[in-house]
Amino acid sequence: MDKLFGVNPVVECLRAGRRAVRRLWVSSADRSAELERRSGAPLPVACEALPRERLTRMADNPNHQGVLAEVDPYPYSDADDLLEVPGAFLLLLDNLTDPHNVGAILRSAYCAGVTGVTLRKHHAAQITPVVAKASAGAVEHLNVALVPNQSMVLEQAGDRGYFRLALDMEGSPLWNADLPWNRPLALVVGAEGEGVGRLVRSRCDASVRIPMRGRLDSLNASVAAALAMFEVARHRS
Repeated sequence: MDKLFGVNPVVECLRAGRRAVRRLWVSSADRSAELERRSGAPLPVACEALPRERLTRMADNPNHQGVLAEVDPYPYSDADDLLEVPGAFLLLLDNLTDPHNVGAILRSAYCAGVTGVTLRKHHAAQITPVVAKASAGAVEHLNVALVPNQSMVLEQAGDRGYFRLALDMEGSPLWNADLPWNRPLALVVGAEGEGVGRLVRSRCDASVRIPMRGRLDSLNASVAAALAMFEVARHRS
């Protein structure tokens, strides 16, 4: 079981209906009413009122906003199924370990129309309650797969006719890129500073960067990813 905390993650879990909510705890009756109103349906279980300090201990996080839910484990997808989606727009996250960055990226991914996401099984952030909170609950609506490595996914994507694009500081300016946007597309985003791994980059058909001014050499990973995803979505629309 997972313990989701925060209003948005719990509301989106209720809306999506992909994993059962087993227990609900709230700090007040107002929070219970808010969950029911925003989810648009009667709550599946009765809410138990607890002091905020008790919720903080149970969630192991002070940012619960007076809402905590015990839910089934996250329903990961199969990577092969993601690759078979017609006109797919996939996001591959490589070397990303910060759950807040990953959550923010997944929130942008959902809003940009990404059809599937792959995360590494090891040495990387997965879908945890902290990631769900940082995504404002967007993870409940995304199809996310765990994979041993992203280079394998890219190789399989290439066999299926995908255009494989890496976001990399050494790439061409994204705004001027003339690319086959309407093919199935896989966008790879790496961690801030470290970037996309060498082997993963070698599996890509092209690399692009976000044009920048000033003396800083990089953007926050979630900001760069959001800019890239929405630029891809703009071309594909």
